[in-house]
Amino acid sequence: MPRTPPPLKTVFQQRREREFLYLHEVDAVITAMEQTRYPTRNKAIAMALFCQCLQPSELCWLRRSDLDLTRKTLYVIRNRELKSGARRHKQINLQLLCAAEVDLLQQLALERRCDWLFATERQTRLNQRSLHYLIAQAGKIANLTFPIHPYMLRRSGLFYRAALLLQPLHLSLQQCCLLWNWHGTKVEFDQQQEREMMTMGVETSEAFLAALKQLQSFTRIQSYDNLIDYLLGAFLLFPHLDRLPSDYWLAPVARQRQLYRKDPSVTSASSTLSPSARA
Repeated sequence: MPRTPPPLKTVFQQRREREFLYLHEVDAVITAMEQTRYPTRNKAIAMALFCQCLQPSELCWLRRSDLDLTRKTLYVIRNRELKSGARRHKQINLQLLCAAEVDLLQQLALERRCDWLFATERQTRLNQRSLHYLIAQAGKIANLTFPIHPYMLRRSGLFYRAALLLQPLHLSLQQCCLLWNWHGTKVEFDQQQEREMMTMGVETSEAFLAALKQLQSFTRIQSYDNLIDYLLGAFLLFPHLDRLPSDYWLAPVARQRQLYRKDPSVTSASSTLSPSARA
């Protein structure tokens, strides 16, 4: 009997109009978790994906020992799926928790009887397939018009963090693209573009690079070519950064400039963004 080839993967544009969620949709997904079988755990999962910008593998491998409710921090091993030989040191963050997360995780700590932070009914580690199913079901309960997955919550969280970093700079999307092309690519500039760069000044240019590097330290994404998509994604979530809500309840806004705390016992791999040589 001849083998039937597997079905072709549907292009995401045919399944959903975008790969991120707006803030009201994030709220709807978290609220939808109240109608699931384990509302406390599932709401905490949705919040962690957005607030801590976790990848599915990073979330599924969290242990109770990684949580410090006294200091309101979460010990996260970033980029867990990378092979050990691909990096010289572990990519570790001590990430700050917002008040809503702390409340849920305190409740969850009283219910759990195993070492996994987000355990299953059988007290085993939650796997990524179950996580994808859980988020997809929450999207249906929330009556979203397209299927969702965990990376959409993570991406929205990164867009929101990037927006908070860029807002004080008062830069437009065009200016951010210009700064990125100047520092991160070898695109040839015409005289008009060079005049625009001179108008923005050195301080603005350095502040843009500082925001990029802070987001890199938080995500541990080593390639700036990939990281810039998340930084510029702030303008997808908020086309006008001057209208950014500063009191959104899921974000630790008061401590936003410190996205994570460095663990002095761990030396992280360093990377630099070298400005392109200009004639």
